[in-house]
Amino acid sequence: MEEVLRTVNPVLRGWAAYFRYGASKRTFSYLGWYAWWRLLLWIRYKHPRLTWKQLSRRYYGADRITEVGVVLYNPAKMRVQRYTFRRAQISTPYNIDEVDPDGARFRRTNHDDVAFVGQVSEYLA
Repeated sequence: MEEVLRTVNPVLRGWAAYFRYGASKRTFSYLGWYAWWRLLLWIRYKHPRLTWKQLSRRYYGADRITEVGVVLYNPAKMRVQRYTFRRAQISTPYNIDEVDPDGARFRRTNHDDVAFVGQVSEYLA
């Protein structure tokens, strides 16, 4: 059981660390629930003659599956961080003057014009 926990824990921790920048709290909770039940069913398969009470005394301590000090990692404990889009703060390897000498990239379009926006709003009304 200790070997299984040592194999599963890094996978769960790595998966949770990779996806923590999305809206994934509910998924983390489900993943923890799913891993817990799969391990519980695996323990039941490995010890078919033991009762649930005996299994809980042996493997289930303090509301988590544990064996010789190794505890099943719960991905729901991972703190979710929202990704902040940095837009212009992302640097470019190119010199803007060489890539866009006329400044066409920053030229105003018709959509920026107040009169154009007024025409569209009149048309839609």
